[in-house]
Amino acid sequence: MASPTRRTCPSCHSRLSPLVAECPECGLALAPPREGRPLLFQASALAQVRFDPPPRALLAPALGRVAPVAVEVGPEELVRPDLRESLPIPTTLPTLGGDEAAASFWPLVKVEATEAVLLVLVQGVALLLPGWALGISPARLFQGAWPLVVPYVFSVSWLLFMGPLVLTGQSPMMGYFGVTLPENSPERRMAFSLVHLVSVACFPLSFLCMVLSPRHQTLAELLSGQELLARPLPRMR
Repeated sequence: MASPTRRTCPSCHSRLSPLVAECPECGLALAPPREGRPLLFQASALAQVRFDPPPRALLAPALGRVAPVAVEVGPEELVRPDLRESLPIPTTLPTLGGDEAAASFWPLVKVEATEAVLLVLVQGVALLLPGWALGISPARLFQGAWPLVVPYVFSVSWLLFMGPLVLTGQSPMMGYFGVTLPENSPERRMAFSLVHLVSVACFPLSFLCMVLSPRHQTLAELLSGQELLARPLPRMR
């Protein structure tokens, strides 16, 4: 009994597979050839097969299946014709001149110079008050109780810079000369206040660092890795 999936050729009565499009014995075409990939066992269609890559699928529907056309558009063509003449064409890129570098150098010098004078005055008052209470001179007080005087003077000096820096981000004289510390973390502000105290106490060394460094960085900036910036001006409404 023949399998129902088999069929015979009407010309030579050969047994055929249901997948063939022509008889392999006599070559009788059994079905019209389809476009695209040939069917299985369709040997005559291999001569007409094109091995070109298949066309890319369209990403969006197009009316009439219009082939995309590549158009090269320059930046000047994107501007409206009535605005081309009014827009200025930059010829050179803006560069940082010497005035901007000098403007950032002198405010830092003024800040540390005035704070060095303020630090000397605060330390003098911190030594004068205990000596006046004990009835002795500050020099004799320092000679007799220097293990207690040194931590006391250091704490008062650090508090002079730590309090304003932690609360406002500026030392006592930074706000007057338009300088600020762009740091939001109180811990980093506190750490910067300690190195800023060292920088102000060693002002001649800090001034030498500002002169020799390319970006005019203070000793505190070099030690902490942070940077003091100019305070932004308020916007006019």
